Amino acid sequence: MIEKGLRRRSNRLPLRWKAALAFDAVLGRPLVHTRTQDLSPSGAAIFSEYGDLTGSVVTLLLAHPPRKGETAPKVLMVRSRVVSTARTPGMSEYRHGLSFIRARNDGLDILSATLQGIEAAGSGREPAAGAAAAASAARMESSRLEPIKHLAYARPAEARAIDQTLEFDELISNSLERAYRYLRGFVDRLNVAKPAFARGYAIVGVPEFRGLAWEIGSADVYAREVSPTLRLSERVSLHFLLSGGKGIHIGREYPASEKLQQLLDDSGIEYTTQGVWSKRGSLERTTFDFACEVKASLQLVAQFDTGQLLIQARNVSGFGSLEQIVAPEAVTDESLDELSAFILGESPGLGPLLLRQYI
Repeated sequence: MIEKGLRRRSNRLPLRWKAALAFDAVLGRPLVHTRTQDLSPSGAAIFSEYGDLTGSVVTLLLAHPPRKGETAPKVLMVRSRVVSTARTPGMSEYRHGLSFIRARNDGLDILSATLQGIEAAGSGREPAAGAAAAASAARMESSRLEPIKHLAYARPAEARAIDQTLEFDELISNSLERAYRYLRGFVDRLNVAKPAFARGYAIVGVPEFRGLAWEIGSADVYAREVSPTLRLSERVSLHFLLSGGKGIHIGREYPASEKLQQLLDDSGIEYTTQGVWSKRGSLERTTFDFACEVKASLQLVAQFDTGQLLIQARNVSGFGSLEQIVAPEAVTDESLDELSAFILGESPGLGPLLLRQYI
């Protein structure tokens, strides 16, 4: 059976709770300690040093701050799927978006009631009586089941059976083909029009890096043959080059030169350097030479085992990387219009239509 996450219908509260990510034992990854950046009854945002978590199913351990009269925080365990990953130059960690997954004896009821109480307190309203009663019952049930849950999660994760029907595979394949047809026409028009990109790309301390315009782009689709009469599309890719039509020659004193070098590396810009050294052998100044251009890419990749699509973007609508899980049903002409606005730098994100979750 394909797991589906909960939709982020509710408000996100900017709560900084201590948290940890526990991976299935087969992955062999250690416990990741972190803090939440926001919380809602259906999802959360966290930071970690791992950049390859998108699509992973993890156990989120939330340390609920102690209530009045309590001495220790209460730990809630919630199964979650990592549905997005983003990082921009200058960030030392990746930001991950988590969608909670309903499971037996999880902590979602307690979390939902707690967040409702926090939100009500912030607005001066009393939480609903039903929610308070549910929270009380959930806390009692949780206290009884806590030892059992700890034992259950300590055991190695068992392999999950995935109901992967041909009909669902074709749904994913058709959504990729729809995206390819749209992007191919989109790129063909841009290769002729070559529009300017007035915003979205900047390198701190390098004002010369500007005047970018569309240079060239291409869209491709990759498929595999399932049978002599059936081919399934697995991946759609878009690659494009923005160019300012000039080279940049710039020098920086140490240690500013190291910061600029790190920014260029994070942005995927190819460059050459020439150092100036003191008589004592220490680096005093570095000269950088690089083209005023940006290489960008976007991919939609089939996730046949989960029935979803993975969007991977690099230097699209600005420097940095982005990964996002979306439903194949969300790939429509309207949502692809929003995606094209993101590619052109006219929108800061993928757009709400593409991010719809189908339960």
